[in-house]
Amino acid sequence: MSAVCLTAGMAGRVAGEREAMDLEEVLAKVVELGREELSIVRKRAEEKTAARDHGRDFDEMLRAADQLDHHAHLLRRLHDGEFRQNWRHQSAQDVPGGS
Repeated sequence: MSAVCLTAGMAGRVAGEREAMDLEEVLAKVVELGREELSIVRKRAEEKTAARDHGRDFDEMLRAADQLDHHAHLLRRLHDGEFRQNWRHQSAQDVPGGS
């Protein structure tokens, strides 16, 4: 199984430190962050106010969305490493050289 190296910028890590994450770890993180963002979005919907009107919630949602996007990118790289070329159908337009 392949792994992706993360660089500094993740909370609690020292600048320049690298840690390899495998497919299972990245998938687990994507699920965790997706649930976190979903709970914030649902809370905003229940209160029927725009997230931007509540600074802390909005900041939390931005952080969760940013981390989720980052890990989704790592997941894409792991998938590409695992399956090589021409495996994408739904998301081919999302990558350079895709149809």
